[in-house]
Formats: sequence, C-alpha cells, structure tokens
Amino acid sequence: MPVIIADRKGAIHLVFGRNDTVFYASSVDKGKSFSRPVPVAHLPKLVLGATRGPQIAVTDKTVLITAMNQTGNVMAYSMTRASRKWSPAVQINDQPEIAKEGFHAIAGSDDGPFYAVWLDLRGDNHNKIVGSRSTDGGRTWTANQVIYQSPDQTVCECCRVSVAAKGNHVYVMFRNSVNGSRDLYIAGSKDGGKKFLPSQKLGTGTWKLKACPMDGGGIALTKDGQPITVWRRESSLYQCRPGESELLLGQGKNVAIAAVADHWATTWQKDGVIFIQPVNQKPIEVGKGQTPSIAFAGSVMVCTWESEKQVKVASIAL
Repeated sequence: MPVIIADRKGAIHLVFGRNDTVFYASSVDKGKSFSRPVPVAHLPKLVLGATRGPQIAVTDKTVLITAMNQTGNVMAYSMTRASRKWSPAVQINDQPEIAKEGFHAIAGSDDGPFYAVWLDLRGDNHNKIVGSRSTDGGRTWTANQVIYQSPDQTVCECCRVSVAAKGNHVYVMFRNSVNGSRDLYIAGSKDGGKKFLPSQKLGTGTWKLKACPMDGGGIALTKDGQPITVWRRESSLYQCRPGESELLLGQGKNVAIAAVADHWATTWQKDGVIFIQPVNQKPIEVGKGQTPSIAFAGSVMVCTWESEKQVKVASIAL
C-alpha cells in the first residue's frame, strides 16, 4: 500500500514497501511526476498489506517514515531537508515486540513534533491504543503512553489507526470493540499530545459485529485544527465530526481523507475501482486498484493506490 503526504510548500512525499525494503519518492510538480524511488531501509519481515505498510509524515525540517516488522516493533527513519540522508532505524516502542498486528500511523505538525500511534499488546496481551512523540525530528521518542484501553479488554484487533496534528491539536481515531459493537472512536489532545481527553464514539449509529472488518477509516484537520473523520459501517461510508451525526458518503471501503485550508476530499475503493470526491462535489473515478491514499498539493488533489502490485498516481485540480 503506497501512502502520500504533502508539506505546506506543496511538495508531495510518497512511501511504499516491496518485499523487505521501504522506498521513498517525491514530487515537486503536484504529482505530475515523481523522483525515482530510493530505498530507505531494509527491514527483515517488513509488514505489508491491508493498510499495514510503511507510513510517512513531514514537518518543515524533516521527513519521517515508520515501518513495522512481523516481530512487533515500530521503527522510524528520518531525513532532514538539509542532509537528504536517511537515518539508521530507531525503535519507537519502549517494550519490545508488542505491536504484533502491524497497524500504526504517524503525523507531523508543520513546525512541531511527530506523533506515532499503534495497536499495542503490552501488559495483558490485549490490543490497546498506545502512542509516543518526538521533538527532535524522529531521532528520539518519549516514553510510550496508553491513550485508550477498551473496557471489553481489547479494541478492534485488525483495523488501522489514524492520527492527525496541527499546532497543539492532536487527534487519534481507532475502531473500538465495546458491547459487541465495532464503532469508530476519537481521542483528542490540546497540549501537543502530552495528555489526551477521554475518547468519544463517532456518529449516532452502531455496527454490531462479531469479527474485525479490517477497515479503519481516516482523519484530517481543518485550518483551525478541528477534525473531520471518514469511516465505514457495514457497506456504507460516512463523514463525521465529533459530537455530530454522521453524513452518508456512499458505498465502498478503505476510505481516506485529506484537507487543506477550507477544502477536503475523500478517496475510497468500490468493486476494485478507486474514487475521489472533493467536498460538495460528485465522485470521480480515477482507476482500478485498492487501498488509496490522498493529499493536497495546493488546490490539486493527488491520489495514490496499489494496482496489481504497482503504485499508481492521479492528480486532479479542484
């Protein structure tokens, strides 16, 4: 699964994994062309598939890539804009081999820290939401923090987590498992991820399910740091702000979202086809494949996805 992110100058940064190697590429022309992918690291038993692959985040000074191995460790690789060289691996989890499911996410505030979150088995061998932050460009990480633990022992075991950051606002979204329901929850921080407020359920409906749907949705922040979430319930996709009712987007799965200024757009897959939908507009079909990711380069939407083990990209102006 390829993942893209944009910095605030409009450059696009892309990461993907192949076999046991993590690759990076970038674009300075709003996704029309990309640099030749370069290997960032060789990570034996690299976790790939079902949105488990390498993740990427940027600040004004640093590009950060994280990846996980099958033994359950979260590894970070950083590159400063000045050096253009990737650092050796740094392990983020402070207890070894506790992230067995392979789901994690990272975010960077433009001029501030990086944040990492993942599914973690520490303590009782049940999955919970754990996070860490780095204030030195990914070279060192804080003591790991348990952000949420379900009263029913475990959160949903095989759904991706999401994190977004802007200024001191940090939000983490995950699929919970409470009283037989597999609904999305969000936890927010107003002090840069040092402390999180109690988690709250998103939307008014519920999904009673005795299995994991393996679909975690996505989150983006508006220009004032407020979250917009997108996620799946049964076969339907929804958009939702915390404390409000959900809005139906359509049918599909593996939905993702990106925002810039007052605009946002979603992308998802349905029956093997990738769609992009700018806010208040109709969906646009962009190709065949799975697990899309989206970012904004100014007013241009750049979407990437996987198709027959190849990385595909489409750019569409608003």
